[in-house]
Amino acid sequence: MKVILLEDVKSVGKKNDIVEVSDAFARNMLIRKKLGVEANNQTLNDLKLRNKRAEKDAAENLAAAKQLAEDLKENRWK
Repeated sequence: MKVILLEDVKSVGKKNDIVEVSDAFARNMLIRKKLGVEANNQTLNDLKLRNKRAEKDAAENLAAAKQLAEDLKENRWK
């Protein structure tokens, strides 16, 4: 069964990884303890949207940091 991990799981994978595990392990361990969800069309789409949002946030944070660095550099020499 394919599972999207919601948390890091030792010897299985990291958060947001899509892993192939046995059905029993997925149902009895990962899904029951809310460490993962079954990888179906809806959850895969949700993962894709979360990844795009995270990339957008990272780009915005980088732009803000560069602007702040430029502002500080300009003010330092005045």
